[in-house]
Amino acid sequence: MDFQIRLSKPEDSDKVIKLQTSSLRTLSSSYDSIQIESLVCSQASARLAQDEIGVVAEHENDIVGFASLLVQSSQIAGVYVHPDFIRHGIGTQLLETVEKIAIDRGNEVAHVISSLETVNFYQAVGYKLVRKSGFYSEGTIWIPCINLEKQLISVSRAKRVYPHVVSLVSRLRAIFSFILFLVVAALVFSLLPLIVSLIVSLFR
Repeated sequence: MDFQIRLSKPEDSDKVIKLQTSSLRTLSSSYDSIQIESLVCSQASARLAQDEIGVVAEHENDIVGFASLLVQSSQIAGVYVHPDFIRHGIGTQLLETVEKIAIDRGNEVAHVISSLETVNFYQAVGYKLVRKSGFYSEGTIWIPCINLEKQLISVSRAKRVYPHVVSLVSRLRAIFSFILFLVVAALVFSLLPLIVSLIVSLFR
């Protein structure tokens, strides 16, 4: 199917929230109805409040998908596709688009707090499981999630090793300083009788 991806605009908000609501209610079988309705409310508020860059997928002038990136944390804030348009590669292309935005902003790693439903989707495109997590939606309803991350920019071996080299040099410097202190102390201690006798002879 044909669809176009573009940056979202403020006037897209109502359609995005409607799409998100439909996606959550239809494609969230891992959660019960109370959790889903809480997510619908909290995620709608998040779309209006968060500092994010969003992209939408359009088909025949209708929004059929949405994804966003939180600007400050390089976190994928969500990938939503209308239930009638899943399995068409829309979610994958939306995710690739926000990853490119993250790369253009200099982010080396993308993070995502995935619903239980979408873990396989993220893993299929290179995201690695970090840990199980969750959050309280609307302050009282626990939503179990999975944290994942993906290396967006290949980090050179030298860059990965450099922090460890710096740490090793710092430790060696501390050890060397301590050894030098011991050597000087031992030298002073061994010469102390000679120094004392010289001082005594000077005052005779």
